[in-house]
Amino acid sequence: MSISTIKSKVRQLIGDNLVTVSDVFTYGSNKTFSLTESNAVDVTNVYKNNVEMGDSEVSFDSTNNKVTINLSLTSGDTIEVKYTCYQNYSDTELLAYIQAALIHLSLNNYYDYSYDSTDDAIYPEPEVREDNLIAIITSLLIQPDNKSYRLPDISVTVPDDLPIHDKISKTIASFKKNSSGIFEIL
Repeated sequence: MSISTIKSKVRQLIGDNLVTVSDVFTYGSNKTFSLTESNAVDVTNVYKNNVEMGDSEVSFDSTNNKVTINLSLTSGDTIEVKYTCYQNYSDTELLAYIQAALIHLSLNNYYDYSYDSTDDAIYPEPEVREDNLIAIITSLLIQPDNKSYRLPDISVTVPDDLPIHDKISKTIASFKKNSSGIFEIL
């Protein structure tokens, strides 16, 4: 659960939001059409000559990013495919950045997390605040020239002339110094 949560937070921080786009194709002889956006998530509607097709008439291969029409077509038919996608980063790219963020946490003596690809999870499971820290570090790796970040439990403002590893170190140090939370009297 943590990886998908972190990916969502990273997408919010870098502004890589889910958008709906449309591709228009003219049928020649191949009933399979390649979508122009490489990070397609879901096909929402398909139209043949401006008439919406049913779900059983269309199949979407998310691995190859292709839509196949499962009924007869005539040369010159217009096929319009509406789908949702992320225009900047795939989940695979974000995962690589998240894994790099985990390395930075270890190098900065915060904690040694490990990513397990068999169940797509981080161990030990980070707390919500740590998810936010991982998301911020990941977004710094993706967009290092951002000057400020703000989440409910941490905010960081840095000049844009610092090297990325210094920005990450300052972010982790700020997170470590945050003393808000629940205290117990013994």
